[in-house]
Formats: sequence, C-alpha cells, structure tokens
Amino acid sequence: MNATTANSGARYTWLGFALGLVSMAALVVAGLIKGNVGMVVMASSTAAALAAAWSATAMAVKKKAALGA
Repeated sequence: MNATTANSGARYTWLGFALGLVSMAALVVAGLIKGNVGMVVMASSTAAALAAAWSATAMAVKKKAALGA
C-alpha cells in the first residue's frame, strides 16, 4: 500500500469535527435566545472538547504523514 492510499481517508477527518462545532455553535445561539444558561454552558464545553480532539487528531495525522507511515 502506498502513502497516498494510506492517507486518503485522513483528508476527511476534519469534517466530523467541523460539523460538531457548527452544531455546538447553533446550540449556544439557541441557548442565548431562550435564555437557558445550562444549554450555553454544555454546548460551549462540548465545543471546547471537540476543538481539543480536532487539534490532537490533526497533529497525529500530520506526524504520521511526516514519518511516512
């Protein structure tokens, strides 16, 4: 298996994280409109966790690509 075949799926790993962040942003806005503080706190906390997972995954993919594995 060559390097392009191994990394072809890695190009699309950001899609799930981006959709999750967009969903959490929508929940923050909905929470602000409704005046529901709990919804805002949960959505922003989940968005922070998604952003951390996204950056860790991106760094792992870049490191793997740099090593040629």
